[in-house]
Amino acid sequence: MKALSFLGASRYQTVTYVWEGLSHTTSLFPEALARIFSPKEVIVFVTKTARDYQPSKAEPTYKETLEQRLEGLIRFEEIPEGRSEAELWEIFDRVSGAVREGETVILDITHAFRSIPMIVFAVASYLRRTKNVNVERIVYGAFEARNPLRTPPQPQDRAPIFDLTPLLELLDWTSGAEALLKRGDAGLIADKMIAAHQTLRRTGTGTPARLKTLGQKLQAFSQALHLSRPREVMRTAHELLSLLEEARDEFQRWALPFALLAEQIRRELEPLAFAEPDTLSRENLERQVGLVEYYLRKELVVQAVTLAREWVISFVLLCRGGGNWLRRVDREEVERALGAAAAGLRRETAEVPGWFDGLPQRDRLAHLWNKLGQLRNDLAHCGMSEDARRADAIANDARAIPEELRGLLKSASV
Repeated sequence: MKALSFLGASRYQTVTYVWEGLSHTTSLFPEALARIFSPKEVIVFVTKTARDYQPSKAEPTYKETLEQRLEGLIRFEEIPEGRSEAELWEIFDRVSGAVREGETVILDITHAFRSIPMIVFAVASYLRRTKNVNVERIVYGAFEARNPLRTPPQPQDRAPIFDLTPLLELLDWTSGAEALLKRGDAGLIADKMIAAHQTLRRTGTGTPARLKTLGQKLQAFSQALHLSRPREVMRTAHELLSLLEEARDEFQRWALPFALLAEQIRRELEPLAFAEPDTLSRENLERQVGLVEYYLRKELVVQAVTLAREWVISFVLLCRGGGNWLRRVDREEVERALGAAAAGLRRETAEVPGWFDGLPQRDRLAHLWNKLGQLRNDLAHCGMSEDARRADAIANDARAIPEELRGLLKSASV
């Protein structure tokens, strides 16, 4: 494990830093960091001012003191003062560049100054995502929380070391929630939930009953959503709403970051949830239109167009009545009828079944089917033609679809 720490140009006073039964008495936290957490190397980042700082003329610099006390274990890296945006980016580069792919690190912000703590959290998040770095801990020696709190402090005064790693975890949870809310991708937040469940079980620190199940349901919801499985989406969203309520106490106890996000996620799922997704009904189709709108808000145009096309077939089956709306032969019959009606609009010869001609929405259905067919072909062929339409034109056409679907449903007597 490698430790990254900082020094400022301030007079530090001696106290005893404590962590889970371990302690070390010092004025310089990088020393306590080395003695308590036993890293193989301590890298201390210093500005030129901090590098040359002496508590008094009779004393060595902090750099010299640490080099003497941690001989062979410590090295120093100079960073700029951070007086401009460019210098802040340079600090970020220096700190992140000190860690190699796959390493394990502990980050210390005890003596970090000004904006450095924020940079440290940004570096930690960056390293985990780009270099597969294991951030073991982010720690802070809480001098101001020492016990007893007296002035001046005495060496025996005990200052707790705070573990700030959960704040980094919160960034991950927030990123997962953002992926779900922006793109309908629940993968990251589901992984965090399953990992939390497994860690609690493995370490014996908790016995959650629903965290893993909830994570798996979120994974299933996300997969069904992106693979255009509306019945699975509606069913799983319905189950998730119940699970979110049942697991509320577990969030508060073992997955607090998720507890802060749970209400947002509940609101996201609620419009998609439906208890009877396998029954063809007006309400089912209303929910599916909502799902088409959801897809478009998330810029999932392919899924929106794909579902809209199948929605039209289901709508016709609902209007016609009878048959099995999920049976292939029934859906293909309706598809042929729609195709024939759309062909007629293009002045092509095609026989339209009498039952379809009798539908009050016949012409609207034919026009919409023709439009959806063109959109689907544009998407399915990936623009591989000389006359391929621009992506933004396809997206604009797709955005008009929900209103047309709702218009059909409103005009129907089913």
